[in-house]
Amino acid sequence: MVTAQEQRLFTIGRVAQRWGISRDTVRRLVNSSALHSVLIGGRRLVSLTAIEKAESTGVGVARKRRVQD
Repeated sequence: MVTAQEQRLFTIGRVAQRWGISRDTVRRLVNSSALHSVLIGGRRLVSLTAIEKAESTGVGVARKRRVQD
């Protein structure tokens, strides 16, 4: 069973997909402290709160979803 907190944690790959950038770019943001992450069980995870904070300061930009006609 997935807890509510686990649903709010995203892998580097998911963050990269959300923003339309490479995983390496997300890792650079983490390494430069522009994006806060945690290490859990050997996995680097980013909270939804950290993603939204980064987006609000212009660090990450959510990729616009294409609207289908």
